[in-house]
Amino acid sequence: MKYLSYFIQANRSTVIVLIGAIVFLLLPVSGCGEAGPSAQEGTSQPLPALFLAQSSADVLDCPLLPGCPSGPSVPLPPMPRNVPEARKHISAEGGNNLTEGIGKYANMVLIPAGPFEMGSAEEEGSPDERPIHKVFVKDFHLAKEVVTAQMYCEFLNAEGEYTSDGLPRMRLDSPDCPVIKQGSRFQPKEDCADRPMVCVCWYGASDYAQWAGGRLPTSAEWEKAASLTVSHPPGGQLVRADSESSAHARKALHGVSGVTGMIGNAWEWCSDWYSRDYYRESPKENPTGPLLGQEKEIRGGSYCSPEASHRIQNRHKAAPRGHFRTVGFRIVKD
Repeated sequence: MKYLSYFIQANRSTVIVLIGAIVFLLLPVSGCGEAGPSAQEGTSQPLPALFLAQSSADVLDCPLLPGCPSGPSVPLPPMPRNVPEARKHISAEGGNNLTEGIGKYANMVLIPAGPFEMGSAEEEGSPDERPIHKVFVKDFHLAKEVVTAQMYCEFLNAEGEYTSDGLPRMRLDSPDCPVIKQGSRFQPKEDCADRPMVCVCWYGASDYAQWAGGRLPTSAEWEKAASLTVSHPPGGQLVRADSESSAHARKALHGVSGVTGMIGNAWEWCSDWYSRDYYRESPKENPTGPLLGQEKEIRGGSYCSPEASHRIQNRHKAAPRGHFRTVGFRIVKD
């Protein structure tokens, strides 16, 4: 022991480095931008105390969103290193003349057919937003609000709790789920009827959209609609009851033509599979994303996301079987 003490005193800096390396190897580290094990259905893992900064030019710092007490975590998108002022504030020019839907398109607005510039220019945003490219999108109707807990309960009471493959459509045992089951009937929790339906998996969202006569938007449709309807700059103040949950759908960030909550209330499921390099091979008309993938795209950021998530061009992803406290959805109709 006497010789060990002499060795430690003589080589104190070396010993400190060795101890630091051992502690680092024992820490559970989650991959940047990946849903990973912590985002799989029915799992919840503790997050590491420290997040590692990536030094590669194409890999950006990416912390994790704190997970639900009984559910998975959603990794946050990387913070863009350089977002020029000209791209931070997206103009809603042309959005003031959107046509109100009637009949089966009630409470929707028509997003007119035409081209728009999708993505971000070089040195802006995140690598998966590049290159910026012109895309033609056909016309479609966009729901003014996200699907609420009340709306989703009507669907559950008609169609049941499980998908055709036996998957639970939402995470009822999560304290963040806005829906409860009383006997055989589903109903919103107190003060949740008009809040976004979160803790719902992609399959549960897609099932609702079909039941309501619509579908989930493609990522291109979502971005074009947001560019026409978001009238507030990213990071604008969101009206909500508290800092621990999403705002009521009608009180979320207001945009053009009565559209609310496109930015900063709840992430919104899109129909596309996610691929980081998809923009380099994207078709010029009505892109629908890769044919296959492991994660689905989500857009818009949430009430507890950083400002980087509230950029219209920002893309992110989540496991389609996951039930997340910050991910909801809205529908579109052709």
